[in-house]
Amino acid sequence: MINISEHLEEKIRSIPAKPGVYQMKDAKGNIIYIGKSKTLRTRVRSYFVADHKWEKIKRMVGHIQDIEIIVTDTHLEAQLLECELIKRIKPMYNAQFKNDQKYKYLRIEENCRNKLISIVDEKDGENCFGPYKSRQILLDLIKFFENIYPLSKIDDTYSFTYHILPLPITPEAFEENKRCLFEILINREEMQLFLNEMACKMRRAAEDFRFETASMYRDIMGHIKYLHYAHIKKASVLTTQKILMGEKLEDGYKIFYISHGTIIFKKKYKRLSTESVKKFLNQSVRAEQIGIPIKNGKSHLDFEAIIYTELQDQKLKIIWVLDDSNRTELEAFINRLRTL
Repeated sequence: MINISEHLEEKIRSIPAKPGVYQMKDAKGNIIYIGKSKTLRTRVRSYFVADHKWEKIKRMVGHIQDIEIIVTDTHLEAQLLECELIKRIKPMYNAQFKNDQKYKYLRIEENCRNKLISIVDEKDGENCFGPYKSRQILLDLIKFFENIYPLSKIDDTYSFTYHILPLPITPEAFEENKRCLFEILINREEMQLFLNEMACKMRRAAEDFRFETASMYRDIMGHIKYLHYAHIKKASVLTTQKILMGEKLEDGYKIFYISHGTIIFKKKYKRLSTESVKKFLNQSVRAEQIGIPIKNGKSHLDFEAIIYTELQDQKLKIIWVLDDSNRTELEAFINRLRTL
């Protein structure tokens, strides 16, 4: 380790090997950086090695005079707490989560006097999709759609031709374009049909040695998949499903009830029983009936992304999607959680 004060060295030695959040402070007690880790002790010690590659970390470490930690039961809680604290405190060395008001919405316009698609700061109706973190991806997509007008649906595929310069669009073609865009942005199957047609055009362009055009199609396909992940795929899991998630801890179990992309209720248990989990479900339903807090769409996007990513990683946890047809799976959920 590099030379640090005795006070700081003692603080680092006392940090437990548990999940949680750490807050780096300067000489005036200001929080200059917030981070999270599955193993706090290892992560915090890593900042004080002698051969850091990142110049930003080297500068920050020179200002660290104190460290405060908050231990959590799980890595999920550490991630959510880190996100919440960064949004509230906005430490100078943090970048992620701090500027969520810069996130944008994609809006399909109502009439052909405007562009068919535009970027807006706030959601103002059913024509808006998002929010999305990358403004540049949205700008690239708008330009691409302008250059493929008119877009139409023929049988089971989409018909379009890429033009170097945008073509004028008639009111009739505008309405057809608008209908197609709604289908593509809302429906996963329609988006896949559109992507399939783009993949065909990309292959044909490459076969004709039009590599710049092929690269353009490849990049735009990646952008559209970004929309799929951010709006359709994530929403289909978080807004339509009620989820019971269980995680095994060193000293027991932690259970979460998730609905509408939010943790409604959570509780730690030393031991699990059918009765205790049934009681947990009843408490969760009552908490949900009281009402889910209305959250800012831009700010909540980061919390949703954390929860969605955690739900995809099922190595150390058990996920149970709740509905009326599978209530009998309670015992299976408990048994699988015990054997983790």
